[in-house]
Amino acid sequence: MQSTTQSAVFIGIHLDSTRVNASAITETGEILVETFSPFAVAHNPISSKKYLEINPEVWWEATRIAIGNLVNQLRPKVTSPSQLKAISVCSNPGDLVIVDRTGNPSLPAILANDSRATDQIKSLNYQGQEYCDRMGFQFKPDSPLAKIAWLKENMPEIYENTCFIHQADFIIGKLKGKADVTEYSLAMKTGCDLIEENWPDWLDYDMHLGVRDKLPRLVPFGEKVGTVSQKASSLTGLPSGMAVVMGTTAQTASFLASGARKPGDFSTVLQKGMTISGISSRMIRDQQEVLVYKLPSNNWFFSVESRTGADWINVWFEPGSFKELETQVHGLLPTAYIAYPNVTKGELFPFNTNSAEGFISPATDNRLAQFASCLQGTALFERYCYQKLDNIASVVDSQITTISTAQGDIYSTGEWSASDMWMQCRADVTGRVNRRVVGHGGAAFGSAMIASMGGFYKSLEEASDAMISSETVFFPNPEHAANYADLYNNFCTLMEEQGYII
Repeated sequence: MQSTTQSAVFIGIHLDSTRVNASAITETGEILVETFSPFAVAHNPISSKKYLEINPEVWWEATRIAIGNLVNQLRPKVTSPSQLKAISVCSNPGDLVIVDRTGNPSLPAILANDSRATDQIKSLNYQGQEYCDRMGFQFKPDSPLAKIAWLKENMPEIYENTCFIHQADFIIGKLKGKADVTEYSLAMKTGCDLIEENWPDWLDYDMHLGVRDKLPRLVPFGEKVGTVSQKASSLTGLPSGMAVVMGTTAQTASFLASGARKPGDFSTVLQKGMTISGISSRMIRDQQEVLVYKLPSNNWFFSVESRTGADWINVWFEPGSFKELETQVHGLLPTAYIAYPNVTKGELFPFNTNSAEGFISPATDNRLAQFASCLQGTALFERYCYQKLDNIASVVDSQITTISTAQGDIYSTGEWSASDMWMQCRADVTGRVNRRVVGHGGAAFGSAMIASMGGFYKSLEEASDAMISSETVFFPNPEHAANYADLYNNFCTLMEEQGYII
């Protein structure tokens, strides 16, 4: 007989480029059900132009099916429908949904990678220069605001009678009956001032868009914005009156699912490359390298991507040989061989160049020494990434403070976090506690966590403490601290000699 839970249940929805993912989790983070529903991809209505459009009702139909399947599978796992407490939605921030005053689509949605608005970018970045400097980014063709400016210039009659929302806003509106809210980070590329938390004057007075009354109300993620309507209940099977909670960007939601919860914490995903995300108590500005979004309690989420990660394992060594080599090199760490294990040629962060190439110094034909140096070299590179972020954050400005590389923990996910030896090496090299997260649930899980913040948990930290646990915790070995400090200095010196860092 199947067991049931009496816990509160939260539902998270994640819309990606081809499907809707849905997760139902308990108040303690147990995943009860995961489902998905694919949808038709975008189409190009004019083959001679780089247009990418989709009927937003396609998203809702896939969402309705995904939720319906989720609810059907949940029924035998809960004792009462009243246990379903809240639902939230996360999505790509770049998709623009064009609706009439009643919230119904008036045109196909324009996707982020639609490039029709290239001519509007120059004017946006010129007129919004102060805004761009404050936000630390430049408008690009994927910005919804650029698409809005294009519509103003090319479809003025339609423009006068339309409003603009984002993908997640549209689904939230379908659930509660009215699409009238958005979240700060979802709206940044539409012109939201993340510091002042408003639609700034320059959108109307400098750009002459007359757009602020066409944009939804701004709210933080985790805020209850309505309840599931009778109509949505009949279409999805969700209980009528269930809380609808404002979501955020898919990238932020996925980050929250990693377990990072306080300023100074990092989430590091080690795959072919390396993605490092973290929380700062102040905003970081770096227009070329760092993506920044807003979190509750005046904290900030930032993320960078590097081409250097674990790709060297299958490029420089035989595929499938990792475990065998790992057992043979345990006693070789720390090693005097210094590696920069970049196999792609070129780097994005912590320096941007097309010429960066990996190396091992001094050169050696010993395969075990090479393997050990690459394990260690990835960790040394990771430490330098943290230091670079620290340097960026240390710019003298009243809105910015330092992210100390000695604060917070590292929450590790990705295929290669399964290696205990490598996790310990990374903890030793960085001097930070390294936590391997149990069953990282991705953006849909993070969205469900956000749903729990709509009245059940009081804060992100409280939700994270209750819903996410570390499988294993790796503490830095103080006996290796001095040795790794010297090796890190040697690594930085070699990188300087190569001209990669200055």
